[in-house]
Amino acid sequence: MTPGSPSRRGRGERAGLDRAAILDAARTLPSEQLTMQGVADALGVDRKALHHYVHGREGLLELLAEDVFLTRIAALEIPSDAPWPQACRTFAEGIRQSLVASGALVEHFRTLSRATLAAVRPAEVVLERLLDGGLDEVAAGRTLLLLTTVATGFAREEVAAAGAGGHPQVAQFRGMLRETGATDLSVLRRLDESGFDAYGDAQFAFDVDAVIATVEVRLAEAEVRLGD
Repeated sequence: MTPGSPSRRGRGERAGLDRAAILDAARTLPSEQLTMQGVADALGVDRKALHHYVHGREGLLELLAEDVFLTRIAALEIPSDAPWPQACRTFAEGIRQSLVASGALVEHFRTLSRATLAAVRPAEVVLERLLDGGLDEVAAGRTLLLLTTVATGFAREEVAAAGAGGHPQVAQFRGMLRETGATDLSVLRRLDESGFDAYGDAQFAFDVDAVIATVEVRLAEAEVRLGD
């Protein structure tokens, strides 16, 4: 131990140690030092003490990804009087941007292990707007879940596309095109040559609009049934 360094607690000693302290320490470390041992050294505790709160390096990465998401989504504001389509779009974009903000950590984002009122509030507003728009609670819940699934999946693909060399599936697709006859898959070739962006704003807007259009159809069908 060097002079001035924090004294290390014995195995299993956890006084003052919790997930918040672990998260604070992990935030200060560069990625190459983001290990259980690195965090333990930063906190001055035995590495095994961390396992009471976080399970391995993957757990650390999940904790950091969750922290970025919760911080961003808690700042999302959806007007309580917003029309339900606007509320859906704002919510989906908020989920997307909250995950994209975590960068490569998005691959380690799982379902939330903790929830805060501020983070959950936007979902409640969307549900309220959907109910006011005419959906029942089950349909509103399914719509919220679908929006979350669309936004989460898109964010992961968007981050992958922003990496060095672009999205790996695009490279694989273009390799496949080179190996096929020049006249095969002509529509896909034209799309690729046109600069079609599968991971940008226009595609995300299309995805969310598809969800909204489906809800609009269900609402219209319900009105017809009520009129019969």
